Amino acid sequence: MLTGLMEGIAILYYWTWFIWPFVFIFSLVNAISSLVKDDAASMKPVLVASVSLLIILAGVTAPALHNF
Repeated sequence: MLTGLMEGIAILYYWTWFIWPFVFIFSLVNAISSLVKDDAASMKPVLVASVSLLIILAGVTAPALHNF
């Protein structure tokens, strides 16, 4: 079940690979800068960064899933 989900995310990554590194970096920098400025900052940029990292890693590791 999880390998099927990873393959679906990998297909999404293959079609939109050029977007996810920028989304990850910009949301991570936004999260860090908002946490430095304010203690009660929102965690939404951290969640966006984590989802974009998940998509990147799923796209990179998906070819290795076919070997198992």
